[in-house]
Amino acid sequence: MKRMKKPNQYQQLINRIHGETKMRGWTLADTANLIGISYIYMASLTNGARKISSLSLDKQRKLAKFLGISLVDFFLQCGMLRPEDFNPGTSA
Repeated sequence: MKRMKKPNQYQQLINRIHGETKMRGWTLADTANLIGISYIYMASLTNGARKISSLSLDKQRKLAKFLGISLVDFFLQCGMLRPEDFNPGTSA
């Protein structure tokens, strides 16, 4: 019986990383270098072996800037924030 692969909650963000890297004519190693991580670490982020939310805040900022999105949007896409976090009247 074939095992179903668990969907990656970061897939949209991973797709954006690959798309932006390709659009710039870069390699994943170039992107990793810009962010300040090793290629191996970047590969483990983009293949789902590591959580993008595990990056340090500095690296998260650099990745958000690379993607052209705000840090808040980055946090929303990583699941570190939820839209309801901005509505104090709603229960968590």
